Amino acid sequence: MLKKWLFICMLLVMVFASAASPVLAKSKKGAANEWSEQEIFSGLEKSLKNPNAALSKGEFASLVNRVFGYEDNEADYWEIVFEDEASKNSVIKQEDAVEMMTYLMPEEEKLTSNELSVKAEKPLKVSKAMEIFDTLIEQTYTEPGTYEDETIEGTAVISAKDVTLKNTTITGDLYITQGTKEGWTKLENVTVEGTTYVHKQVQNHVRLIDSDVNQVKIYEPGQKETDWSLVWSDEFMTAEIDDSKWTYDIGNWIVDENGEGIAQGWGNNEQEYYTDSPENSYIEDGKLVIKAQKEEEPITDQFGSYDYTSAKLKTKGLFSKKYGKFEARMKLPEGQGFWPAFWMMPEDSVYGEWAASGEIDIMEAAGRDTSSIGGTIHYGSQNPNNTYRGTEYHFPEGTDYTDYHTYSVEWEPGEIRWYVDGELYQTLNNWFSKGEDEAANYTYPAPFDQEFYLIMNLAVGGWYGGNADETTPFPGIMEVDYVRVYELTGRDYKEPVKPEIEDEELPEDAKQPLEDGNLIYDNQYTKEFNRVDDGNDSYEPVYWNFLQLPDFEGAGSISTADVDGETFAKTEISNPGNALWSLQLIQNAAIVEGHTYKVSFDAKSNTSRNMMTKVSGGAERGYANYSGEQSIALSDQVQSFEYTFTLNQDTDLAARLEFNMGANGTAPVWIGNVRMEDITGTEETSDQKTPLPDGNHVYNGTFDQGDQSRMIYWNVNTSDDAVAEASVDSETRELHLDISEGGDSPEAVQLSQTGLQFLKGNTYALTFEGRAEENQSIEVAFLSKDGTVRYAEQDVQLTKDMNTHEVTFEMPQDITDREGQLVFNTGGKSASIYLDNVVLLQTSSFIDYSNVDLYPLTNGDFTAGLDEWSTYIHFDAGAEITADNGELQAHITNPGNEMWSVLLEQPGLKLSKGVTYELSFDARSTVERDIELTIENASYQRYFSEKIALGTETQTFDYEWNMTADDTVSLKFLMGQFAEAHDVYIDNVVLQVKNASEYE
Repeated sequence: MLKKWLFICMLLVMVFASAASPVLAKSKKGAANEWSEQEIFSGLEKSLKNPNAALSKGEFASLVNRVFGYEDNEADYWEIVFEDEASKNSVIKQEDAVEMMTYLMPEEEKLTSNELSVKAEKPLKVSKAMEIFDTLIEQTYTEPGTYEDETIEGTAVISAKDVTLKNTTITGDLYITQGTKEGWTKLENVTVEGTTYVHKQVQNHVRLIDSDVNQVKIYEPGQKETDWSLVWSDEFMTAEIDDSKWTYDIGNWIVDENGEGIAQGWGNNEQEYYTDSPENSYIEDGKLVIKAQKEEEPITDQFGSYDYTSAKLKTKGLFSKKYGKFEARMKLPEGQGFWPAFWMMPEDSVYGEWAASGEIDIMEAAGRDTSSIGGTIHYGSQNPNNTYRGTEYHFPEGTDYTDYHTYSVEWEPGEIRWYVDGELYQTLNNWFSKGEDEAANYTYPAPFDQEFYLIMNLAVGGWYGGNADETTPFPGIMEVDYVRVYELTGRDYKEPVKPEIEDEELPEDAKQPLEDGNLIYDNQYTKEFNRVDDGNDSYEPVYWNFLQLPDFEGAGSISTADVDGETFAKTEISNPGNALWSLQLIQNAAIVEGHTYKVSFDAKSNTSRNMMTKVSGGAERGYANYSGEQSIALSDQVQSFEYTFTLNQDTDLAARLEFNMGANGTAPVWIGNVRMEDITGTEETSDQKTPLPDGNHVYNGTFDQGDQSRMIYWNVNTSDDAVAEASVDSETRELHLDISEGGDSPEAVQLSQTGLQFLKGNTYALTFEGRAEENQSIEVAFLSKDGTVRYAEQDVQLTKDMNTHEVTFEMPQDITDREGQLVFNTGGKSASIYLDNVVLLQTSSFIDYSNVDLYPLTNGDFTAGLDEWSTYIHFDAGAEITADNGELQAHITNPGNEMWSVLLEQPGLKLSKGVTYELSFDARSTVERDIELTIENASYQRYFSEKIALGTETQTFDYEWNMTADDTVSLKFLMGQFAEAHDVYIDNVVLQVKNASEYE
């Protein structure tokens, strides 16, 4: 260890002498006197007494080499600072000395400040050299050893191998130079208040033990300034994984806040169980190791057992960032089923659950193919109505991802760029986010305008590359050299600009629409279906394909059938499989980015059942979801269905219209009259706003949707004598009304929303948050479409604090207005007003019984046999259901494994929100048993459910409940899951509005 002044003098003497001492203290008597007392400087007193002596380039270089641990023959700065032919004996100028130090300490601010008082062309004298080093460096460590119990008031430099610092505080920066490369540098209980700079060559030979070294930066002498400044990193220099930076996901299931399972395999069908065990993640030789291994005994939890373990590290709750550069250097394992990934998720899901709030995949790879990795974003609406964009990077010949590579993204507002080893391979700027309870997309660049955290994991199995098998070489090792995050400081971030989609036409060689505009060919099924039973079967690119996928256990057959004089495709299902896509009817169509399409078709079953339809990409597009999944409720009657979507991804000349009939029982499905049309520019619009799914009548009450103004659905009107400007800050997302001239009345400045539904006899409650820079009274009014009728109005007092306010009103019992207005009258004087979180809810259910079916169920006494009723016998059950004698009889020989294995239902019952219904029936069984009674819609949402104990004598059962939504439902009697053969009898089923006779 060498203290500053004495060290400098010693090194200057070392230009002429080879002796050195590792430890010297700063002299209180002055450098020259102190040195003269040391025998090591014997004979050099004259030189030390001449501070005006000029140094040569070689002398100063030797001095620098001693400080930073260079061997003379490896100093790479000579050709950078001096010309090749520069003589070592020539005098060095002050500006050259500073340039040399800048090369070696590239981020040292003192070198570019006026603190050194450098005179560029003047020769560097001994005194000036002393001043430069005295300013920059307080202490150096040039010999191996352990140094402890120090406080260093300034910057320290370690330039010798095998140096250990203990119980030391450094108030400035710490440099660990390339001179340490032959050994290890250990910092034990060391505090660095500045920045710790570690030379790139030795970054994996530094060990931190109970130390706080602030920010670590890996540097190279001579590195150029970039636009990016390091703000967070983990160089994995600690003996154990730093729990102040990383936490873990544990298990195999996504669980809710109560620990209940939501999705197996982390929603990706993964096979591993993630642990925080040092068997699966640890630090070795300055690198993070994530190890996936096959266990000798399965790991079990409350959800199941797992043959594989691995680790998934994340910074959630510890570090997250919006915008910046995010990178990691890593090498990945090869092997079927390995799925390594470096990715990001939102710290808070402000736009909704996955993927409405986004996901950024910096790198993911499939273990079976080492030649490429992928970079992707996930966005859109909440699963399953999400989508994604991405592409692959293919490594140059001779290398693959089993070598070390640096994977990074540069994320700016409205643009994300992907790199491998600094090579740009993808730029994305087109995405969107839409909440389940919102009418419009969130304002671009949502969802990628919030803080995201980092994740690194090594999965086993899953959708990305398939499951592990007997060829998989366990253990799989993923090594991470470092993870770094940067802030953009060299320039401002870009302003987000939503890309304009250029209208394009289908190329001539694409599948063209028919003369009637239908993109679907042969919707009368005159051509034979192309059957695809496994991966080796060819796919028909123009006409219909019927897929039954053995991987998902689907089995069935398809044929044509006449339905009311029309030709339908009829799918018979012998095994519904374990996924919706186990059985599919598919036809390709060419669709264009930015265009809007309408899909329509007729369909039925022989009972109530669901199927799912969507428009998606094919395998080459990763089966991207273009339209969102549409769950269709079928009955035994032909119904017409339609949905529309806009293609928000690249033009796809082989998009797939899918009808997915798997995982929903064995009831057959008929599909006919299928059409898909481009309706761009012809979409119907309406001035009426249907209440949002959460009941809010106000659209964009949070001021975070639509274009960059964030004011979609809102209007600001001013009278001639008023001046006001409305704006929404992108960070606070509050509406700001800046009223410079308020006019002569509150109505002079109006903020309004039109098209609101006010139903007769109902009460409503408006809540909103509001404040004003000065106490201010505003008026809230509810008006008719033309403003001539005032249903209610109320003054609201705003203060400087943001408070929640409520206004309630009741509509007349003889007026319904489906295009009413909410108006904030804010004029009358100059003001600055802020509003947010505007919600208008209907708080009562005034029911117009003239529009309610008082007796929705028919043939409840079975006098017409089973008319209006449907039966379902699952393949695991055996039963015969008849109604020959004015009473239903279910003769059950095998009840099956589920309550729904034997089922009686009456579908298509239209029930009304807020109505109380009465249900009664008579029932008995030849043996005592329980059955289940439900009122549920086609998505199996239950509005009423009751378990009923039947005896051998007829009993009358009576129930009532309040309907919570307008919906079409089925009344179901579930009679399966019982031990022995028996009969169940049901009669006199009545479903009616309570006190129905009063409303007739």
